[in-house]
Amino acid sequence: MSLDIRRTILVASQLPLKLILQGVAIDIFAEQIVDLFRTSGRAFLALLPYVIVGVAVGELLKRAPWTSLLHHRLIRNPALTIPMATLLGMVSPLCTYGTVPVVLQGVRKGFPLAPLTTFLAVSSLMNPQLFLITWGGISPEMAMARAGSVLVFGLLLGFLLHRLPARWILNTKLNTNDAFDGKNQGSSPIASETFAANFWKSLQFVGFYIVVGILLGSFIEVFIPASWILSVLGTDSFRSVLFASLLGVPLYACGGGTVPLVRSLMQSGMSQGAAIAFFLVGPATRITPLMALAAVVRPRVLAVYIVLLIAYALLAGTIY
Repeated sequence: MSLDIRRTILVASQLPLKLILQGVAIDIFAEQIVDLFRTSGRAFLALLPYVIVGVAVGELLKRAPWTSLLHHRLIRNPALTIPMATLLGMVSPLCTYGTVPVVLQGVRKGFPLAPLTTFLAVSSLMNPQLFLITWGGISPEMAMARAGSVLVFGLLLGFLLHRLPARWILNTKLNTNDAFDGKNQGSSPIASETFAANFWKSLQFVGFYIVVGILLGSFIEVFIPASWILSVLGTDSFRSVLFASLLGVPLYACGGGTVPLVRSLMQSGMSQGAAIAFFLVGPATRITPLMALAAVVRPRVLAVYIVLLIAYALLAGTIY
């Protein structure tokens, strides 16, 4: 029998096996796709009530007169001023660029720069909506740990800035004469039509990132072996916290949208300390809060803020 005939017989004998293997591969892939949407659906239904409540609370709190709150609370005693500014930043639902006019108005009125900068920085790290979504999307413990870590960082940042002269902090290019007049900001009554429109708009914005985060998290759950994640992010060590911090830079797009992603990573073995580091570094390294801070503080103060936050995230994640 010639060599060509033997090759033909060998290929023909292997053909059914190849077809069987291809069929099995297609079945496995189809099952994984179904599992992906099943996992995403469960996560979406579990998270939806917290998203709705979080958005509603945020819209209600946006009506608060934040400039007046700062004016009445930011007294000259730093022992009370900085903690109050930190707490106000954590409960403020304003977006980063919505917080800047309030801070500029405070600068215009001569408020201390340390608590104003602390308010601006902390408001990008935590708000009631993020707290509620983390509570429902991961666990109450993680929500409390996330809020507590932001509180401690705000206090450290505030008291550090308090030790610096104001001329070292304030951006020399800042024109406070053009600052937004926030005297009546948030003081108008809540109209049901306006509230409903703003609520729906915010829900659409947050919901988009929530869905993206759920799909990405479910993809990790279904297609990426848990052993891979466990080997990188699962150990309670400095290395896993460091990797999580670096991972937070490219993956953190919207606060609520990262919660289902981190939830899936934790279910695959990510340590809680690594999750804390991710939640601290991610929102602070986005271009939006960095540009907002750059509008108020000097570049070197901004650089100190980034270095301090990353160092604090690594320390807090390792300790936790």
